[in-house]
Amino acid sequence: MFWLKSCPRCRGDLYENSDIYGRYIDCFQCGHYLTTVEEALVRSDGTYGRSYTLPPDRPVRVLSGIAA
Repeated sequence: MFWLKSCPRCRGDLYENSDIYGRYIDCFQCGHYLTTVEEALVRSDGTYGRSYTLPPDRPVRVLSGIAA
């Protein structure tokens, strides 16, 4: 999962990853690993987490239609 412009340190993009120690959220730009408190805020769409949606009146183009 990705969170755009949600890093509390640099406002970079976050992504969820896992390794042998478990799951974590990391920043693409600065490499910051979120603490458990920061992670809870991002997952709950709190202070740092943001959701981006398209306006309902904006048309959505499908790649298959463009490529044809």
